[in-house]
Amino acid sequence: MITSKKRKILLLTFFIIAAIIVVFGKHLTGWMHPDEKALREEVVTIAEQYLGCSEADGSHESIIDAYNRISPIPRGYKMQYEDSWCAAFVTVVGTGSSMADWFYPECSCQEMIYLFQNSGEWVENDWYIPQTGDLIFYAWDEWPLGECTGWADHVGIVVDVYGPIIKVIEGNKDDAVACRYIPIGHPQIRGYGLPDYHKAAACS
Repeated sequence: MITSKKRKILLLTFFIIAAIIVVFGKHLTGWMHPDEKALREEVVTIAEQYLGCSEADGSHESIIDAYNRISPIPRGYKMQYEDSWCAAFVTVVGTGSSMADWFYPECSCQEMIYLFQNSGEWVENDWYIPQTGDLIFYAWDEWPLGECTGWADHVGIVVDVYGPIIKVIEGNKDDAVACRYIPIGHPQIRGYGLPDYHKAAACS
């Protein structure tokens, strides 16, 4: 059992490590081709057009409807309006962009992880410094530092990184499309799916 004191020590530790990684990691990301940068920004721009869609007024149903129009529908499952829809949101955004061939349609976060793992586009590292357009997965029951094995509960699209803080846009965040701010290295980060923007840019 993690006591309050131990939890504070863990939090302080990963904040310090996050700051160090950001300071030095920015020098390691390298130059990005303008076409790749444009593709990443396009995905975020499309995602931001859904901001405010919510279950409260039923506007999230347009996302579910768009997901259900995918053919063939992933695993043959037609989503219901009552289903969790974070992965469906990511799917609709990705397939509605120029990256359609590089996203993996799914309504399950864990199944989406398997697809990225099988394609070699998965990062099992809480401390990875994401880039705009990367997908970030969470496991809410994950707490001890260094563990990246929990069942995925949620997914979002990275908007940008500001110092040690990641800005993410997510579907089904408090039943709406909204943004989250989370520190790099947060123990509830399950990992990252990396659509191959570089290859997509080279093929465009």
